Amino acid sequence: MAEPLAVIVFVCVVAAAFWWARGGSRPAGAEARLLRICHGNEAQAERLIQGELSRAPDISRSEAAVRAAARYQRDNR
Repeated sequence: MAEPLAVIVFVCVVAAAFWWARGGSRPAGAEARLLRICHGNEAQAERLIQGELSRAPDISRSEAAVRAAARYQRDNR
């Protein structure tokens, strides 16, 4: 009985380590999405993030990327 439990705990620890190594889910995902929207133009994505941070300095970089992507898509319809 203890052996299957040890395997389950081990798998959970390994999964958590991979998730943590990727930086969680949202920050990397939000900036990666914005970069795709900008067709790989890192300078443009950075300018958009900085623009959102200047509008709302109290938000995180991740939230700025989410807002920048939404603003870009809304403005370019």
